[in-house]
Amino acid sequence: MADVTITFSNVDGLAGTKLIKFSGQLDETNIEDEAKKVYAVLDGEKPKNLIFDFSELSYLNSKSIGYISDWQSKISQAGGKVVIFGAQPNIFDILDVVGLTKLIDLVEHLDEARTKL
Repeated sequence: MADVTITFSNVDGLAGTKLIKFSGQLDETNIEDEAKKVYAVLDGEKPKNLIFDFSELSYLNSKSIGYISDWQSKISQAGGKVVIFGAQPNIFDILDVVGLTKLIDLVEHLDEARTKL
């Protein structure tokens, strides 16, 4: 079983923006439970924008990509935006191959993510 930690925080100076940090590996053994946590925040707090911190994410599987796409769709339909920062080269390559880089801005640092919103 792969280990993953997800933390949620508000972004100073950007009301309605939630920062979600992923550390570890998202795979078949944990994505279902972790996705429920993200949906709980989306449905409960209804953030306008999301910033995903992937700086400590080392792996994600295809199901994880599906969830990221769904979270982006939910935010986009509500008029918001999703930005990812800090993706390792292997994660960036996966997101690029499946086309998510056309829907979601990927940047290197949190400051850049803030300016994209």
